[in-house]
Amino acid sequence: MGRVDIIATDLDGTLLTDDKRISDINKKAMFDAAQRGIYIVPATGRALHTMPQNVLELDCVKYAVTSNGAAIVDVKSGETLYKNQMSINTALHVINQSLELGIMVEIFTDGRAYTLKRYIDDLVGFGVNSRFVKWYLDTRNVVDNFSNLLINDATVENINLIFNDLDKRVEMRKWLAAYPEVELTNSLGNNIEVGVKNCGKGAALTVLAEMLGSDMSRVMCLGDNENDIDMLKRAGISIGMSSGQDSVKENVTYVAKGNNDDGFAEAVYKFAIDKML
Repeated sequence: MGRVDIIATDLDGTLLTDDKRISDINKKAMFDAAQRGIYIVPATGRALHTMPQNVLELDCVKYAVTSNGAAIVDVKSGETLYKNQMSINTALHVINQSLELGIMVEIFTDGRAYTLKRYIDDLVGFGVNSRFVKWYLDTRNVVDNFSNLLINDATVENINLIFNDLDKRVEMRKWLAAYPEVELTNSLGNNIEVGVKNCGKGAALTVLAEMLGSDMSRVMCLGDNENDIDMLKRAGISIGMSSGQDSVKENVTYVAKGNNDDGFAEAVYKFAIDKML
């Protein structure tokens, strides 16, 4: 394993603690890496404008991979550098089937997350964990219907489906798996995240690495959930969190401590910074 040029990290369950903080030790590791010329790149399932301010405001963070690889953005200027997004027709195909089955639907487009008022009025009833209700209320744009979002040349970054019935989740995943235009992943036990075919964090990071004059062999990726596996498999160094899914830990170079125990910093010093000393 050679020099690391880019550290790409998932946010929720990886860099962030369960209460959505960046620990002092993790923050120090980020700045220590950046001072050595390493790019720190959040790679998240979140849309740009739902990313936490405590990440966006860091001087060491310039680029982010958002919406599970549907976009690469310059977080300082807000410019979108790359898109891999689904067409209106594909989005409508997924949305209409989901609405027919009574599934909670969120649409990520233009860096923002949209959902329907009917869900906001009963988030827990539709399957949202009560711990996340305030975050949903703070980050979602509420609309009466999705029709005004899906017009003209609009594209959809990602569709997030949330289930209060896991049998219905199994049914919907089978239906989606038979549709050739989409890529499926998840970051919760009761959701499905739908992107355009061949979209993923790893695919976007491959593009970003080339933009920055590097390649995936010199990228270190950290993650904890299924939506991280694409980038972990492509990375020169892949780090899973001990608090993450078993399917992730089976696909990594090293399993670090959990997200509440500074596992990010442990891995950064072990595989990126100490190698340069």
